[in-house]
Amino acid sequence: MHVSLNVVLAEDDKDYQEIFNNALTEVNIPTKLTVVSDGHELMKTLQSPDAPAYNIVVLDINMPKKDGIECLREIRLDKNLSSTFSVILTSSLDPMIKANAYDAGANLFLTKPEDFDEYVETVRKILTSDWQMNLPIFF
Repeated sequence: MHVSLNVVLAEDDKDYQEIFNNALTEVNIPTKLTVVSDGHELMKTLQSPDAPAYNIVVLDINMPKKDGIECLREIRLDKNLSSTFSVILTSSLDPMIKANAYDAGANLFLTKPEDFDEYVETVRKILTSDWQMNLPIFF
């Protein structure tokens, strides 16, 4: 039996997509990662009838078409997604953005680290935070 987390990363920067994926490999927690490049694509992915049950949604704030806060509000209003563990991972240090993220329903707000080892620890924190796990099981 193999248990794996389903994680979707909404990040428009290709470098950060690669860093997140590399950090995920370092963390060594079985994870299936889906990457989308904008907020519209994220919501389409999450609401697709073929979508797996995502355990964690990781959102950047500044994305094209729909920003992370807008997506987070939509996630919280959708009865099928409302309990999904949602993380804002951003380069912003603005306390107002942090407050807005928590007001919109973020479970966790983290700033993107500059150092790769710190990024690995950030990804580890995301994957091991205290949240109600609803893991898909693969045989």
